[in-house]
Amino acid sequence: MHLTNQQIKIILNGCRLNERGAQKELYRNYYSYAMSIAFQYSYNYDNAVEITNDAFLKIYKDLKNFAPRFDNTVASFTAELKKAAINACIDHRRKCNIKERMASVDTAQGNIYVADAANNRIRKISFE
Repeated sequence: MHLTNQQIKIILNGCRLNERGAQKELYRNYYSYAMSIAFQYSYNYDNAVEITNDAFLKIYKDLKNFAPRFDNTVASFTAELKKAAINACIDHRRKCNIKERMASVDTAQGNIYVADAANNRIRKISFE
């Protein structure tokens, strides 16, 4: 991840033009940094990989709006990637919480299990 300002500018310009080589180069250079952020929030390797990929997709999509602050393009991009990774972590957490709160049905026993939103405990609702 030791790129100079000139190198990162070339890579970012290539990414803006949808050049696959530039996108791979950016991904290769910053993957471990984004992965370390994602793993701090998820504690699960598979989720961290998904979060990292989501963060890079957001970066590629919004790269046309990226303007480096001051003369340090590397620091500006690193901060932008960190923000994208943290936002991807938050989005992933929200998505997982929604899935956890969904009801599950056990038809063999005739029970419905619903997560209680107040304290996240699961209540059992019986029907007959």
